[in-house]
Amino acid sequence: MATPKQSKRRRPRGLVLLETLIAAGVTLVMLSVAVPMVIRSARIWKQTQHQQFAADELSGQMDRLIAMPTEQRSQAMENLTLSPEIQNVLHDATIEAVLIDDQDGKRIELSIDWIRVGAPPPVTLVAWINPFPEATEPAAKPADTNPDTPEPAAGDPEDEQ
Repeated sequence: MATPKQSKRRRPRGLVLLETLIAAGVTLVMLSVAVPMVIRSARIWKQTQHQQFAADELSGQMDRLIAMPTEQRSQAMENLTLSPEIQNVLHDATIEAVLIDDQDGKRIELSIDWIRVGAPPPVTLVAWINPFPEATEPAAKPADTNPDTPEPAAGDPEDEQ
């Protein structure tokens, strides 16, 4: 019979080396998956920050434009410039303002564009100056309807009986 000391001596000597190689291999595989994900998430985080900076800049510019009298607004829209902080963060950024007056009302559309991967559309903010250009009289209700009683819904089973 083998004693406890003898059974330990019969253990193969290359087992520790094999276990170490397998652990190193698994670690390398996990790193090869994790590192690109970390890099992508950092890139997405940076893009999200840039989007937020652009939205904040547009919001501030829009607040300033809306508060101005109409006569000064058109000239201010032509001379829009980005703040120095935004110019430092969003390289080659441009801002554009358009005054739109149509059946939907009078509105200002501001947009910021800068060089980004994939050439996505610019960040845009719209504010209505006069959302109801021509207020029309609301249609008069018939005199025989009582405003306190609800009208039955179309296709109501009670109407069919």
